[in-house]
Amino acid sequence: MEIEDAHVPSSLYLSVDGDVITGSVISVDWSATCEQLLGKVSYKFRGSRIKMGWLGDNFQSIEASTSDVEKEKFVRASILRLIEGLLMPNKSRNLVHLRWLLLLVDLKESEQLSWGLEVLAILYREICLAMIPDKAKIDNCMLLLQS
Repeated sequence: MEIEDAHVPSSLYLSVDGDVITGSVISVDWSATCEQLLGKVSYKFRGSRIKMGWLGDNFQSIEASTSDVEKEKFVRASILRLIEGLLMPNKSRNLVHLRWLLLLVDLKESEQLSWGLEVLAILYREICLAMIPDKAKIDNCMLLLQS
């Protein structure tokens, strides 16, 4: 992920304070959601997930002269990559759930959400599940647990 010019929008940062992320998020049409919020559509959905490789291929860099709307779409894709790649990865490490994208509709509003609490809740759930004798491995947040 490369952003030309050293200016990184403040909306690229995920807050650890603020409103708690609760409830499930559902979209009837993930293609339309991707088109609206990312400006591009992946036709390789797996349920409500898309491939991380698709995000990487379609959102590698952005020009400084790009419109603010396009920059917001790039930031959404970058945050999705950050969520799946580091904060809340699943076992496959190649799919990201689009429920996170719906929380990024308004980037100013998403800055007010407590992403840190969500990460800790997922980590705690995985630690509890790891206590099951036949559980092979912890799905999420191993980097956070190791640090």
